[in-house]
Amino acid sequence: MSRADRREAFRHALRTAREAAGLSQRAVARVLGLTPSAVWHWEDGRAVPQPATLVRLERLLELKPNALGRLLGYGPVDDSENVASVVDAVQADPRLGAAERKMLLTFYDWLIRPRTKS
Repeated sequence: MSRADRREAFRHALRTAREAAGLSQRAVARVLGLTPSAVWHWEDGRAVPQPATLVRLERLLELKPNALGRLLGYGPVDDSENVASVVDAVQADPRLGAAERKMLLTFYDWLIRPRTKS
């Protein structure tokens, strides 16, 4: 499946799941702490969420882990539980400030991002 095909499948699945949950793009954005345009761009196929955001999105929409991520070619389904537990641990750690939490989640996103072969 090409990258364009993956994005197309993702955007349709996201919109369907969001509408089934009875949420607007604005409501999804507010819960995730993003701008409504970010959600609009995902549904328009112009962008995709970072893996950590995708995990939170799947939870918000009450989807199975990696239900949307697999459409984008993100790691195997078995890895989604590990992603969620790492993200949860970072978000729940009271020793971290907001800047440290953001830095760790950004770094973790970078670590688990699918790599292209050179």
